Formats: sequence, structure tokens, C-alpha cells
Amino acid sequence: MADIQIANQRNTQQPIGPVVWILMSGEMHEGGDILGVFLDRDLARGQFVTAAQRINRSFGIDDVRENEDGSVHLEGGCDWLSLEPHTVTTTAQIDA
Repeated sequence: MADIQIANQRNTQQPIGPVVWILMSGEMHEGGDILGVFLDRDLARGQFVTAAQRINRSFGIDDVRENEDGSVHLEGGCDWLSLEPHTVTTTAQIDA
């Protein structure tokens, strides 16, 4: 998993095609759940803040970082929250 994270951090190219923003939360080493899928990063703001406040009340916030691609990662205690862009595969890309 660390290799995937390192590869993602090195990849600074802009995604090609439509992008959705996926908001997820979970516990370290236990996986996570999708809280929402958004067409725009700003649309996720309200749910992100609500989930972050819940983590802050329970554990406090230990780390928050924003990557070059606009993704945001938050950690508190053993809980985490992320908002990341994901490229959507279209029929045109499959047919090419």
C-alpha cells in the first residue's frame, strides 16, 4: 500500500476526462466507507466539515494535509477522512 501512496504522490499530471470527488472515512488499518461522491470538490465541503468535526470531538485532529491534486487527508486518533479526485472512465475511452 505504501508503494501506491508514493506513486500517487509523484503523479502530478492533471486527470484526463471527467472527475468525481470521493469522500471517505474509516479507521487506520481497518478500511473505510464512502460517505459521498461529488461532481465538484466544493460540493463536498459541508459533509467534509461535518465528518471532520465528528473526528475532532472524539479524538482531536492530529494531521491535515492538502496535496497538489487538491485532495485533502485528515487524521485524528485512529480515524481518517479523505476527499480525493478520481477520473471516470467513459465509453469513448473503452472503445479507443
